[in-house]
Amino acid sequence: MVRFYKKFYFFKVYENWFVYKFRLLDLFTLNSHLHLKNTDQRKVYGVRNDSHTVELNLEQDLDTIYANFRNTVKQEIRKSEKEGVVCDFRQDNIDEFVQFYNDFAHAKKIYPTSKNRIIEMGDSLKMSYATLNGQLLVAHSYLVDEEVGIARLFHSASKRLDETVDRNVIGRANKLLTYKDILYFKEKGYKILDFGGYLDNAQDKSMQGINEFKMSFGGEKVTCINYNSFLYYILKKAADKIDWRY
Repeated sequence: MVRFYKKFYFFKVYENWFVYKFRLLDLFTLNSHLHLKNTDQRKVYGVRNDSHTVELNLEQDLDTIYANFRNTVKQEIRKSEKEGVVCDFRQDNIDEFVQFYNDFAHAKKIYPTSKNRIIEMGDSLKMSYATLNGQLLVAHSYLVDEEVGIARLFHSASKRLDETVDRNVIGRANKLLTYKDILYFKEKGYKILDFGGYLDNAQDKSMQGINEFKMSFGGEKVTCINYNSFLYYILKKAADKIDWRY
């Protein structure tokens, strides 16, 4: 189980991912239990709120995984490699990741992250990067649970909103980095790569494009079983009306 807290206005909310473990104190605090994988015949205390994501089965052999990519994805991966895009995982420069992500978040009008947030998540967060000629083009982070064998996309940022950089190059680099992420987690013995959510009935063209991107790697749309503690459910319903980003 992965467990950490986030700030919610003046409150502290605990996020619990993938595995449900009952704590009596949870009945009286703000908790969310997300994408639970062990709810069979188990009583979960809270209000259920299902969502969806796209998961790729990493227990398939590599040839099968690659064969299930859409042809356009394969083509753009090869082209990005020829362009000289380099991908790697590293944890040694949190400041770089935070600055890059927050620049993207500011342009997208979504919530930023912080160095403390990344540090607090520790080994539960893995970061990957795609660079070209020393310039960072794309960065991903994954929330990981080795016991469950799942890696879930947690942050994704790119230079695609920067008019000085070719958006086609960035799009190809993002596909290449996703492919390298898949290879990395498979080699590490993970069972599932989770693309970090799927918005049903998306009306916005940008969200439709994100959905298509996630499905283009041969994954399957699955239901995420989520629960919010009773107190958090009440507060979150009120917050949703004030600020849509929650």
